[in-house]
Amino acid sequence: MKKDLMEFSNVKDAITYLNGFQFHGFRLGLERIKTALQALGHPHESYPCIHVAGTNGKGSVCAALSSILQEAGFKVGFYSSPHLVELNERFRINFDPIGDKELKELIEETATLVEKGLELSYFEFTTAMAFSCFRKHGVDFAVIETGLGGRLDATNVITPVVSVITNVSLEHQSYLGSTTNEIAFEKAGIIKKRVPVVAGRLEDTPLKVIEGICKKRNAPLYLLGRDFFIRGHENSRLFDFSSGDISLKNIGFGLGGGFQLENAALAIETCLRLMDQGTRIDHAHIRKGLSGTSWPGRSELLRGKIWAFLDGAHNEAGLEWLLPSVMAISKGISRVKKKVLLWACSNEGGDKDPSAMLQKVAAPFDQVIITEPCGPRKPVTIDEWKEMALTPSCRRVRLVKEYKEALGMILSEGGEETLLVVAGSLYLVGPVRKALIEQGFKRAKQKWNSD
Repeated sequence: MKKDLMEFSNVKDAITYLNGFQFHGFRLGLERIKTALQALGHPHESYPCIHVAGTNGKGSVCAALSSILQEAGFKVGFYSSPHLVELNERFRINFDPIGDKELKELIEETATLVEKGLELSYFEFTTAMAFSCFRKHGVDFAVIETGLGGRLDATNVITPVVSVITNVSLEHQSYLGSTTNEIAFEKAGIIKKRVPVVAGRLEDTPLKVIEGICKKRNAPLYLLGRDFFIRGHENSRLFDFSSGDISLKNIGFGLGGGFQLENAALAIETCLRLMDQGTRIDHAHIRKGLSGTSWPGRSELLRGKIWAFLDGAHNEAGLEWLLPSVMAISKGISRVKKKVLLWACSNEGGDKDPSAMLQKVAAPFDQVIITEPCGPRKPVTIDEWKEMALTPSCRRVRLVKEYKEALGMILSEGGEETLLVVAGSLYLVGPVRKALIEQGFKRAKQKWNSD
């Protein structure tokens, strides 16, 4: 190592150092990350990028794109956030998280800049690490998920070959704005001059914002439901896709839930736009890549002593997708007679109504257990839950501060007729998933469709 490079004795110490930046919270703006990347030699300019923003579904679209591109023979870097269990998960090469040795070296590289006076937030720090990591691996493509919003997100230093906006609904209102119009403006900040934009289903107000910015920047817009289409098959994950003269039938997707088909469609359309630019992808790559897509903790069904469905739904739009999926699973697994929700919320921006969210999701469940999420985001505590007035639909609620205790209770009381749904925060989903895997739970094949 270079003499002036900051060094840590082990990866644990390096991660502890990085975790110290969590208290900086969200810090929107591009100047700090631009300074860091300049000092690193502009690694983000070394490979073509696909940039994905949106309220929900970003990670699923990124996972599908990574799988398709890898199937086509490309080396793919994939940057996502947050991680479920280990920091390494944010930095993937052909979907494999980087190792501890490389993680330590990347932290040391960026930490050296900080110790010389550069100020970074946690997300800016990890974003610089990701761009440097992908250059070192010589990736053919980097699939980049935005962290918060788009316009002032640290990832928005790239000029992608395709921009993707999955959808727009209310989220992070303290940072992005109080209306979908304002939030759409922030998401649309990733749109670059003459770079094609692929977008999911959008309501009229955000659509007008995005169309206006696309027109201003001469960026062609490809919109789900207008320019490309999907049709799900009843009682299966198969679907048909069409775009212009292209028609693909009986496509399988590795992620369950009818709403995930829209994410698959966005990935296909993005690949078509890459093919327009000369990228060597064929329909067989698309089919095989989609069928092999996995994205832990997102619409994931596990089977062990009980059934467990894990999803990171944490906002109003996510809950609208979650509930039909839960009902479809319950219908598809004939043995399920008891549904239990394990729920936790974070509310760092102070703009969520945890009680209203819980009441929206609680009705189908025989029992609801509220716990506190792990991780750096401000948790909604058990004491705060006790102060909330819950409606009659939430009378079956139990409050258990530690998720391990709550999970133990559910497993001890449940059997093969029990479906556990874990949602509300990825900072809950990640640790619960790890605990279930350690107890022998396996990923189950899903043959249901919530459409």
